[in-house]
Amino acid sequence: MPVPAVDPEIQTLLETADTGIFPVYGLDAVLADPQRYALLRARPDTPADDQVTVRDLHIPGPAGDLRLRVYRPDTTEALPMILYIHGGAFTYGSPEAEEGRSLRYARDARAVVVSVDYRLAPEHPYPAAADDAYAALLWIAANPAELGGDRARIAVAGGSAGGNIAASTVLRARDQAGPHILFQLLTYPGVDGSLTSASVREFTDTPVLNRGAMELAWQYYAKDTHPDPYASPIRTTDLGALPPTYIAVAEIDPLRDEGRDYAARLSAAGVTTELVQVPGAVHGFDLLFPSARISERSLADQVRALHDALHS
Repeated sequence: MPVPAVDPEIQTLLETADTGIFPVYGLDAVLADPQRYALLRARPDTPADDQVTVRDLHIPGPAGDLRLRVYRPDTTEALPMILYIHGGAFTYGSPEAEEGRSLRYARDARAVVVSVDYRLAPEHPYPAAADDAYAALLWIAANPAELGGDRARIAVAGGSAGGNIAASTVLRARDQAGPHILFQLLTYPGVDGSLTSASVREFTDTPVLNRGAMELAWQYYAKDTHPDPYASPIRTTDLGALPPTYIAVAEIDPLRDEGRDYAARLSAAGVTTELVQVPGAVHGFDLLFPSARISERSLADQVRALHDALHS
């Protein structure tokens, strides 16, 4: 099957991008080299927003100190809370690396965003990241006053590998009678470690994320444990009784079809599900190129979905 055409604005940005140490092509070569992917763990300089206060909290985690980065609009009212889980092929990334998205969610969805600095593979394979995210969920639900939050209005959101961990967190909350989750938002989530979808098989050399990088990411994260439904949420046999869900997928992305399949399975299980496929988009388009027109439309749609769910 031929690969669809990349959006012209995104294509120009890919060709001219100065994304620092992150490669827009050949991520597999980076993930194969610990010295190179270690560079992607550095906390980058972050944007400022005079409408949102940013601070770090440290809570007890499953393996010691767990850092949460908190984004709160400047208001005294109790706000809904969004647990946000960053991406990075399970291997790199940080709350700071996706601070633009967290600020946008906090400011425009009018919510306290709590981004968890979870442990990374391969040093800390599954279930470390999933355990850290679930511990963060339990903490924010138990301590809303420390955040100025409303424990009755909690959403979980994440993109790429973070979308996997977000989906896992929501499943655990259901299965373990954990905090009530009002909504989940998953952007181009990687929810299937089997790497058998049509888009994974056919999109072998796409920009930003290619098949080789996915193979390494799953090798580092879950190896032979990927059938565990908390590692590969699409493997869950029962997807009923989950919160309303918004899933955005990029048209030119190896992860496209597993996101679409997860949305279809949620819908078949009776879960209210909105699926958006962004035409001409590549993996991570709205993070790498947030000013592009399709990125702005997608981010605005994500904010709309969160705001409607949390403030209805």
